[in-house]
Amino acid sequence: MNPRDLELTLAAARAVGPCPPGEEATWTEQVRARAVTLYTLADTVGQDLARLDQAKQFTATLLAVTVEASSTRGLLLLRNTSGDLEHLRTDRGDTDAGRVMIERARALVGHRLRVYRLNEQMASNAKNQVRTVVHLADHGPDTDPVPVNSAKDNLLATADGDKDSARRIWADAGLPVAGSVSVAQLAGVLAGLPTSDVPQS
Repeated sequence: MNPRDLELTLAAARAVGPCPPGEEATWTEQVRARAVTLYTLADTVGQDLARLDQAKQFTATLLAVTVEASSTRGLLLLRNTSGDLEHLRTDRGDTDAGRVMIERARALVGHRLRVYRLNEQMASNAKNQVRTVVHLADHGPDTDPVPVNSAKDNLLATADGDKDSARRIWADAGLPVAGSVSVAQLAGVLAGLPTSDVPQS
């Protein structure tokens, strides 16, 4: 038995607990099943850590999340520390990792995050890449004010340059013409774009 297998077996035996007298066969099967579970878990964690090692990191505030129907991926809209918008995708939502990330992101809208991002090749076309979020570290709600001019730039960019829609949504939200707005207010006007691909939380 190699050292890895011995360590897994011992860890599984500790997790299952002592073998009750007369139940050796049942106990052995429980240990075996737990060892296999630990092995597959270690493999999954190893893959996750390898992606984190390769990921680029940046700080940003999450403004909105939605799910793309065609790919089932979550679409994240973030505002980085320069005030520019970033668009990232999760793993596919029909996978465990993708589903968990989508739900986590939805709970973090309005929060400042440390974002771990990878550029990954698309399975359907190796020439194209997907900007994939592989981890979000929560730094708490973003309470910093957003300058009005910067917020309006974000709105206009998300509206694909449609100034009339951007102005109307801003006015309908009753937001100021000068000063600053909150992250929640900015997220609200971005979500108000009726014909855009803005993620909805």
